[in-house]
Amino acid sequence: MKRFERVLPIFLCALFSADLFAQNLLWEVVQDLSGGGTDIARAITLTRRSVVVIGNASNPPADVNDFVIQSLRRRSGAIRWTDRVDEVPGVLTSLQITSAQGRVFASGYVPGATAGDTDIVVRGYEAMTGAALWNSVWDTGRDDQPQAIVAGPGAVVVVGYGGGGPGRGIDFIVRAYDPASGAILWDDRVERPDLEGAAWTVAITRTRVFVAGNTLSPLGRDLLVRAYDAPTGALRWEIDRPSTSPVAMTAVAGRVFLAGSASNHSYVGAFDARRGTMLWEDEGTEPGNFRDLAVEGDRVVAAGSAGRSLLLRAYQVDSGSLQWEAPRSVPPGTELALTVALNDSTVYVGGSRGEDFAYAEVLVRGYDALTGAVLWDDRSHRSPFLSGTGAVGLALGKNRLFVAGSAQSVGTGTDFIIRAYDIREDKKSAWQVGDMVLHTPGEAIH
Repeated sequence: MKRFERVLPIFLCALFSADLFAQNLLWEVVQDLSGGGTDIARAITLTRRSVVVIGNASNPPADVNDFVIQSLRRRSGAIRWTDRVDEVPGVLTSLQITSAQGRVFASGYVPGATAGDTDIVVRGYEAMTGAALWNSVWDTGRDDQPQAIVAGPGAVVVVGYGGGGPGRGIDFIVRAYDPASGAILWDDRVERPDLEGAAWTVAITRTRVFVAGNTLSPLGRDLLVRAYDAPTGALRWEIDRPSTSPVAMTAVAGRVFLAGSASNHSYVGAFDARRGTMLWEDEGTEPGNFRDLAVEGDRVVAAGSAGRSLLLRAYQVDSGSLQWEAPRSVPPGTELALTVALNDSTVYVGGSRGEDFAYAEVLVRGYDALTGAVLWDDRSHRSPFLSGTGAVGLALGKNRLFVAGSAQSVGTGTDFIIRAYDIREDKKSAWQVGDMVLHTPGEAIH
């Protein structure tokens, strides 16, 4: 198979926004990995002194169809190591990456035994060198696809769906691996004759693994959340909720937080990690959905979209009281949040912004964590194409924000975009920002 890897020059610069405050872009890497084809970044993680990105590289005329894992130095963006794995021809879908204890773990898909089949592959790497530690292929049927991966001190857990084929539906599947050896610790498959299922997201603590997905029946798409003992896979509890689809989940301080949509409206819920009991929930009153969430201290933030506007809400961890909601964008234009990260001072959002029949841009924005006021706004890589351009993953270090995304251009197809920002200024007060939108806890948004 031919390999193409055209790396555009890495550069250092200070970027000043014409709209708001200054933010420092330290470096950027733009990569054409498939020789003018479709290169789509899917996820990003941090490990030690590196930032690691995973994505697709596809150009059928050039016989390129891989998923690519690439490690870059945090300080400069220089490439440490790269690995490429053959994918299933003609299939471009989600890939996942995570890290823990000096190792990087990736989940993707490879060709199965029969043409057109997909099997799940999970790989472990030594973080600094990229040395392969282990490789595991998981075959449960015709249509096996991973949807999320997480690593804890004692297990790497991959979830997704598997099975499929003539007269056979897909199932909600979970598997835990030993981080050092790749040995299978335990797995679970929710296989019921009256419905199909899929696991979409996973979270882990020292003792528990939480998996959220859907069961699909003639009556609709219902939420299924299962909690497992991390070392053994023993089922601790299970809950369901009608007409609810999970997208993101995290577990912090004895609570499990879930974001997605319910009955085509945005949804956030918090559950007791030990028992699965509902602590609080917020179901939106207008069509929309959340795509990601993050928790820091006493604040949980969910990001997504409502109609043509970016949707961003901050809640109090214990009670679910609304702390603030970011102001909605107004036409012309559409804004979409795909990823969110936060620390004690700032909420960072990545996504896309564009105007119909005109352009799309990579969007990265910083908000004051206390008030929701916009600190800075960066829009880059304007493309005349309305899809394929945007930020899909954020990774937050102590003083830097790393962004993974893609941008479509004329001539080189869709390219990887990896950016690093200096965020030390964001830790200062945002008192200068005017027109702040601040809602008191518990106040309704109309």
